[in-house]
Amino acid sequence: MGVRKTIPVVVTLTALVAAGAASASTSSYRDGPLTATFSAGTHHPNCKQGWPVTVTARYHGKLAHATAFYQFLSGGQLVDTQYPFSGTSRNRHDHLWAFYGSFTDNGFGPFGALAVGQPLTVRAVVQVSRYTAYPSYSVDVVNASGCPAK
Repeated sequence: MGVRKTIPVVVTLTALVAAGAASASTSSYRDGPLTATFSAGTHHPNCKQGWPVTVTARYHGKLAHATAFYQFLSGGQLVDTQYPFSGTSRNRHDHLWAFYGSFTDNGFGPFGALAVGQPLTVRAVVQVSRYTAYPSYSVDVVNASGCPAK
């Protein structure tokens, strides 16, 4: 009898873990043999906190040497460009970020008070050879205590 009760519990726990993993969203974009992905934990980052993102590049299905930077769009118009790890010791001079396979930028954000309530699209511009991929991610920045919308 113990085995019969254990199996449904294991199946339920597995489903809950999978649902938790599925809450992180991923956007992909393909240009020829290049496929790039942009992943983040939520479409609703807090205006005061960092928002870790992961960018991946595959060329002909294999991990690739690539470069990347970020673009921010509002209403389809480009409003800002930033570089991964901007202003940190990893990228002090704000240059294109060269990587192999993937990178996770834990220092992404915060968005700030002006972003609250503004529909934004964040996209990674990933380049390999003559191919460029633009995986995009829609963002709705949420308010937090001490970060009033203006």
